[in-house]
Amino acid sequence: MKNIRFEFNCTRDVPFYAHLCNQYLQNDQYDVTIGKNDNLYYIEAKGEQAQLETLADAIANDFLISTWLVKPQITAIDIPIGTRKLLETTELDLEYCQHCQPQLGDNQAAHFGEIDFKCPCCMAHTRISADEQAISLADAKALVTKLDKLGSIELPVGNNGVAVIISFQPIENQPIESRQQLVCCNPNNLHAHFCVSDNQVLALSSIEKPFIKARPISSHTRLKQPIYEICFAKSRLLLVICEILRQQGIDYVYIANSQNPKMALVEAKWSLIDTPLSTQKFVINAIRQPLHDDAQAGHYQASWRANHIEIIADRHSVQQANTVAPINNAAKCALHAALITDTKPKNIAALYFSNTSKTQIVTLDGKQQLELFFEFPSLPDNGYDIVHHLELSPQKTLLDKFKAQYPEDYLKLLSLKLTQPTDNIESLWAIAAIFLGASTQTNQTRALSKTELCDFVVARAMCHKGANAPRVDFPLTRGEAFRSLNWCKTLGSIISFKIAEEENIDKLAFGMHDSFADYICNWIEHLDQNICIKSVVIAGNSFANEVLAQRVALRLGKNFSLNSNPQMDLDGLNIAAGALYLKQRRH
Repeated sequence: MKNIRFEFNCTRDVPFYAHLCNQYLQNDQYDVTIGKNDNLYYIEAKGEQAQLETLADAIANDFLISTWLVKPQITAIDIPIGTRKLLETTELDLEYCQHCQPQLGDNQAAHFGEIDFKCPCCMAHTRISADEQAISLADAKALVTKLDKLGSIELPVGNNGVAVIISFQPIENQPIESRQQLVCCNPNNLHAHFCVSDNQVLALSSIEKPFIKARPISSHTRLKQPIYEICFAKSRLLLVICEILRQQGIDYVYIANSQNPKMALVEAKWSLIDTPLSTQKFVINAIRQPLHDDAQAGHYQASWRANHIEIIADRHSVQQANTVAPINNAAKCALHAALITDTKPKNIAALYFSNTSKTQIVTLDGKQQLELFFEFPSLPDNGYDIVHHLELSPQKTLLDKFKAQYPEDYLKLLSLKLTQPTDNIESLWAIAAIFLGASTQTNQTRALSKTELCDFVVARAMCHKGANAPRVDFPLTRGEAFRSLNWCKTLGSIISFKIAEEENIDKLAFGMHDSFADYICNWIEHLDQNICIKSVVIAGNSFANEVLAQRVALRLGKNFSLNSNPQMDLDGLNIAAGALYLKQRRH
């Protein structure tokens, strides 16, 4: 007889794993104990070799990959530490698992198209809306026929009260800075359309079914945007529809209103960019006693309960989603949120780079005093003002050369309009994109949005294969209270490289990211000399730019411990949680 433990170490809660642990505990076939320690789930078993091998095969089949899973392992143990007590579980949101997906999602299966298929494993049939449960295979095929005829359809409303739209063409009437989203009908053909890594493919296939950002292959005949958000079907209905479309030879369709979470790779771990708004309550373990019992930031309301923080989406602010103001102290909140399990945090720097609230670098010294070191400048939101600033700066000569050499791009610069806020790296990249030829290279008759321009730079940087790149200047300006960026000089540096090596756009776009990361690293090393930095917090939705996140982690990770706190968001729950610890809280 042997004792072994199956461990699933995760960066945050995975409710389905708790559900599975409970199912194994209640299964009379096995002699098991179970447990959960923070985000480590485990099943312990006692038995003969053959029994344990059968159990191992079953667990390997049942425990689907989660984006939050870091390290599954099997270890031999002497004494079990688990119990025969069921784990506490929160509501599941997955609609199919490895047992029911082949039954209802494969056109060759007997139960194909049965949206209400009863699954003994994930029990998803108990969580699907009545409207969706009433849909038969014939109804699903009729929806696809309607899609073929109209080019775009609304699916029946799901449990979240929202109707998903699918379309053969890019979906119009989307928020101005949102990217087009695609659901992949044929995962086997993913590489025929997108440049994706093995890590990204695993994430797409995971329990969470996230949206990830991916660039299309360079020779693609239809996908002309620099970057798309792509996902696999999250709902049973969409799974069936995608299978019907796959049979027709369709590899992807455009999608809107889907509630798939958006994720990004930071520090080689997946992070939620922000938590989808829902009625769900989020519980985060916290050791450090906050200064306030409750706090609100953006759409989220945080409350302190002994030893943990509860966060919900504030319904009123959700309804007023477009009127929530930027949070001036978001960087300080992000710093505190990353340290809620540290009883007396000190000697920390936080990089908070965001396109919604102020991009700042803040520090917490040995006496726990917060200081603002750097704040991104507010850039002009139109081309005329940008040109005016450059003409009054030492970069005028370079601008004149650019104007003479690239008159079309210069005219595009003059007509540029940027959405607010502009105190972020996305706005600088959008301006730089004009100098790199984004507007004239993409053959678009309409003006490109800030997101499209920024994505152009990011996508071109992704294309660069080498390690060498131009060193672009990111010089600091010194104000009375904090430092900022001399953005005119940065743009001058970019113009200079563009004129000198116009054929090397990929290399220059990569160099912009790499140089910025290098400057950030220099700034942190300077702070280290003053206050002895022990770790650096990485937060803010700008780090959803995987090139920036990768270069910053690579540069900083050589000398500093990095903390991207994957148990929270890059830019969402963490700001509300951190607001509980602010000495002075301003809304």
